[in-house]
Formats: sequence, C-alpha cells, structure tokens
Amino acid sequence: MFSSFKVNESTIRQLMKDPLTRKCMLNVVKGIANFGIRYPQPAGAPITIVWNFTNRCNLNCLHCHQDSSPMSSGQELTTSQAFKVIDNMNDAGVAILTFSGGEPLLRKDLYAAVKRATDLGMLCTVASNGTLMTRETSTKLAKAGIRRVEIGLDGATAETHDFLRNKLGSFEATVKGINNCSDLGFDEVATTMTLHSKNVNELEETMELAEKLGATRFYLNRLIPAGRGIEACYLDVTPEEKIKSLEILYRKFHKSVNEGCGMQCYARGMTYYARLGYERSKGQLFTVSEALSGYEKMFQGKFGFEVSKIVRKMAAGFSGCSVGLTYAGLTASGDLLPCVPAPIKLGNLLKQSLEEIWVNSELLNYVRNRKALKGSCKTCTHSALCGGCRYTAYVAHSDWLGPDSSCPFGPATKSD
Repeated sequence: MFSSFKVNESTIRQLMKDPLTRKCMLNVVKGIANFGIRYPQPAGAPITIVWNFTNRCNLNCLHCHQDSSPMSSGQELTTSQAFKVIDNMNDAGVAILTFSGGEPLLRKDLYAAVKRATDLGMLCTVASNGTLMTRETSTKLAKAGIRRVEIGLDGATAETHDFLRNKLGSFEATVKGINNCSDLGFDEVATTMTLHSKNVNELEETMELAEKLGATRFYLNRLIPAGRGIEACYLDVTPEEKIKSLEILYRKFHKSVNEGCGMQCYARGMTYYARLGYERSKGQLFTVSEALSGYEKMFQGKFGFEVSKIVRKMAAGFSGCSVGLTYAGLTASGDLLPCVPAPIKLGNLLKQSLEEIWVNSELLNYVRNRKALKGSCKTCTHSALCGGCRYTAYVAHSDWLGPDSSCPFGPATKSD
C-alpha cells in the first residue's frame, strides 16, 4: 500500500512541524520497525489510550461497561504511581490520552495528572458524564491542559437521558456541563449518545440539541456487552433501526464536510459506519477513525493537498477496529487492556514497559492478523475498511478474529 504514491521532502517537513502529528508519525515508523509493513499497520505503541482513571462514579448508568459505583471497586493508583504510568506511556510514544472512568472528576489529583501528561506533549481529553462539570471545574481542566472534552448526552429530553443514566436530574446537570465547556472555548467539545430502543427516535433531536449547546463533534455509540452493560443488551435496537440511525449520522457528517462547518458526526463500536459512507458516496466521503478520514477536504486546510491525498490512499490501512493497532485501554490500577470494555489484563504499567507489553502480547499479535478474519467479516469485500468490532467478535464467538455479530448489513460481495 505504500508503493502507490510518493511523499516529497516539503510534505514531510510540513508534517513534522506539528508536534502531535510528529509523535504519531514516529510511532508508526516504530511500528514498521517492530512489525514490518503490515496491512493494517500496527503502531509501535498505542497512539491513543483511554484510561479509566477511577472506578468511582456519581451515577449508576444502565449501560456502564465498567460497573462503576460511588464506592471504589478495586485498587486505584496513587498520584505518584499515576505519574509513573504517565511517564511510561510517554516513553512508548503515546500521543493522545483520554481520562475516563467511572467519573474522572471524582479524583482530586486529575488536574495534576493532566498537567503531567500535557507537559510531556500528550494531547489530553477528559470523558465525563457532565453532571459535575461546573464553570470552576471546566476552568481548572483547561488550565491543567485539557484541550478536548467529551460528555454523554443520551437523549433530547430529561425523561430519555435520565432513564439510561439511572438518576433523575442528570439531564439538567449534563446540559449545564456542556454549556460550561462550550462557553470556555475548548478546542473541541464532543457529546456522545449511546443508541438504544428508548432513544432511537430522538437521535436527530439529540444531535440538534448538542449543536445548539455548542458541541463541535458528536459520537454515536452502541450498547457494549461489558460490565453492567451486559444486563442492558435487551435495550438494543433492531438492525433496521441501526442502519436508519447511521444514515442520519452520515447525512450530518456529509453536510459538515461539504460545507466546511457544523458538527462532525462519528460512530464508535460500529466500524461499519465507514462502509455505509463509502457505499453511499461511491468511495468519495467516508470516515475511517477519529484520526483519519477518506475524504481529502478533511486534511487540506491543515496539511495541504499532498498530505490529504496520502491520507486517502492509506485510509484502509489504518481503518476499522483499532485494537492492537493504534489504541488500548488502561485500568485504574495501571493494567493495559486490549480495549476499554475488555476485562483482559495484558500487563501492568507499574511493572513493565508499555512498549514491551504492546509488542510481545500474544493476544494482541493474534488480533493484529486481520488477514485471518473469520466468517462474514472474512468474506465481506469491505473487510479492509471495516473489519468489524473485535471485542464483539470475542464476546459472541470466544474468538477475537470471529465475525462481528452487531453488523446490521451482512457481508458485501463484489456484485454489490
């Protein structure tokens, strides 16, 4: 895939001027050194890590993939241990660090940890339920170095949102939290909505509300069979409802790209969103991941036309499920996970180097072999672009390379 275009020297210099991009590129180069040229290409270490910074939470959401509660369930790192783990991640080349949970705002040392990671050159994000996001809190986050904020908004009404969040009044508090972040002017304010049978008819209204509140990005999640979420799977939508929802999401994404403004819309846990966009636009406009898009305009403004062409040509090589390729999860006690919902400890960052765990993990090396996908994911002509959610395959078939049972489309064929 790397032989179909040439990269001139000025393009390389342009890329290397941006610190975050430089860190990501060096990580990819290290991945080639460690794994050889692969398709898709694993990085030398996770480019992005989502850290469940605490197991505690002030809510008791029905869909929680952690089973978080007000009382801590399990060991959590001390501040000094958290610093050690952050240094370990930095040494490996982690570029983007998301502080999640539980509810990360419940840890008073969150600001110190964010500052530590920011000072080392990481782009830091916080993922919150928003109910504790006061003006004072959002200001402290910004001063510590948070550039992106992500808040769950699970409906356009209090009744719908509070149902999933399992607490009356959470909608009002969350809306205030989003407003506080929008007023402060973070680089990005994202809202996330977990799709289920009781809010599926409010998707468009929820998107409109998010944009009205100042959100710049919108993520549509699906119910994940992990933690407390296992008991909430009865709320899942039908395949037809899922396709309709992704169509709504894609229309908004298409408009935002073509007009160069408006909220950008992505899906999580649904790699087939890229397939939908690819098919609807005949390969011209589709999402790949949070970092890449198959549409050149997404990159022309920042990097120019040459780099946008590179991204488009390489899109499928970095697309689909990012487990074992560019992303990993981390527990509150410092254990590396294949992804945030997967309760499989690969090694602890207090005891081992992140790069050592990442490169040598038998499980991750198995998952990286996407040419060995099985079932419908193997036969689908969009396997390079989509490839299915690997954790869902594991839950359904006890095999990380099995078919993604959440796919509403079924395998595409050449005749399609």
